[in-house]
Amino acid sequence: MNSIRYFRVKLNKGQVLTTKAINPETQRVKLERKERAILEAARDVFVEHSFDGARMSEIARRAGIGEGTIYSYYESKAELMLAVLQQFWDGLTLEAEAVMASIKGDSFCDRLRALAQYHLNTVILNSDFINLTFALRRNNSEVSVSRDHLRHYVAVFDQLFRRGQDRGELRRDAVLWQARDIFYGSLEYSARSIEMTIDAERPHRQQEPVVDQMVALFRAHYGADHIREPVDSSTMDELSRKLDQLSAKLDGLVNQRS
Repeated sequence: MNSIRYFRVKLNKGQVLTTKAINPETQRVKLERKERAILEAARDVFVEHSFDGARMSEIARRAGIGEGTIYSYYESKAELMLAVLQQFWDGLTLEAEAVMASIKGDSFCDRLRALAQYHLNTVILNSDFINLTFALRRNNSEVSVSRDHLRHYVAVFDQLFRRGQDRGELRRDAVLWQARDIFYGSLEYSARSIEMTIDAERPHRQQEPVVDQMVALFRAHYGADHIREPVDSSTMDELSRKLDQLSAKLDGLVNQRS
């Protein structure tokens, strides 16, 4: 049913003009806008005060609503935290998929570079909230983001890697979960290092060398023979050192899983 209302304005005796009123903001739009304000305010408060220290009254104040209004959307603080977590990881998944769809280059390395740039920058910009996410996974199962939301995000890399194998760009015997751990683990370690060294004197630190090294590592270690490119000895020595370090990390991961 059309929600646009009409009203009649009397002009002269016997004459009327039918005029279309301005379309009012629908109730649904108002509710969605209010919910976005709640989620944005909640994220800020959770990051600043942690889940345990956050107060619903403060979230309501920042969202510009009454505290009771929050409970018409979310029954508890835990439910609100889950909604914030799910919104965040679902948003990252959509953005990562959009990055993949926007790449003009068709090669695995072109796409890997774009995904690495996106993930590295995202982790740096959202380090506080990502740290909160994983702290909750360790310490508070009640509000831990479901594995499905994390799987959807890392599945962007999985699809890219399998595509490279199907196209003959990557070794068929490469183990997907190991490659995934190297990709995300190394970038997150680098992101923490970059974030820790940013200060007033050094407000920025180049991310390109980290991404270049990641692409070179995958090309050297996972690339099929026909796409491997010759590199100088210093680069090979550095890659070998990095591979040894990553191999040690993988051994630790395997021991944890067994």
